[in-house]
Amino acid sequence: MLDHLNHQLATELENSPKSPKYLCLRDAVLALIVADTLPAGTKLPTEQALAESLPLSLGTIQKGLKSLVDSGDLVRQRRHGTFVADIDHNREIGTPAFQFFRPDGTQVKLVFITLLKRESLNKPGPWQDHLGSCSEGYVHLVRQDQIDGAFQCHTEVYLRADRAKGLLDVDQEQLEHETLIPLLQASGTVHAWRAVNRLTQLTLPKTVQATVWPGSSPQDYHGLRLETHYQTDQGDTFAWQIMHIPHNDYSISMTTQSS
Repeated sequence: MLDHLNHQLATELENSPKSPKYLCLRDAVLALIVADTLPAGTKLPTEQALAESLPLSLGTIQKGLKSLVDSGDLVRQRRHGTFVADIDHNREIGTPAFQFFRPDGTQVKLVFITLLKRESLNKPGPWQDHLGSCSEGYVHLVRQDQIDGAFQCHTEVYLRADRAKGLLDVDQEQLEHETLIPLLQASGTVHAWRAVNRLTQLTLPKTVQATVWPGSSPQDYHGLRLETHYQTDQGDTFAWQIMHIPHNDYSISMTTQSS
């Protein structure tokens, strides 16, 4: 195990030389888990043993493993050790309309989505102004998106039910392991698309702050509101997404249409 981890860690450090080392360790461990080199139930060496074998400090190792415990990829059993969890670990989620990049220019591969709410809407609201009238109603999703283990975003999505009603019935796990456009394309309700984006700098709403910084007292935290209208090639909007992004040193690259 240690030989595999040393090799994978060296690869991550080489590919992301300016990224925090604890993220490189996290990515290395997760890559081995996804490749089934570390299958579910595998017991990891102690943190001290890892510090003696890897070119990382004990504090860096503790921080990297804690991020995997927090994401649910590792579980700790008191007096027994740390084990690979028996879950779907593939969190390399495609975001076709935009991508986050670390300060060193490395593209973020890991987005951890937590679905907070899923509901059907059959009443008028601001979503109707963006999506138009829909006799079948609308689908509303609220998510917490953890970007690269570095910060969390609050995301709300409103969709026309005539194109997205199936999202009300899919397993929650599927909504947490894939973004919306690929799911709608797979269902055949969306083919070609384009995205119209608008960025606004603002003080994050208090309700958003409670999600982005859980447990903290409300303050005047600043960030960005990324508003995206997903449209068909005829120009009809089928999804309206609002992502609130806290202040960070990452960058965003946006794609305006499918290739």
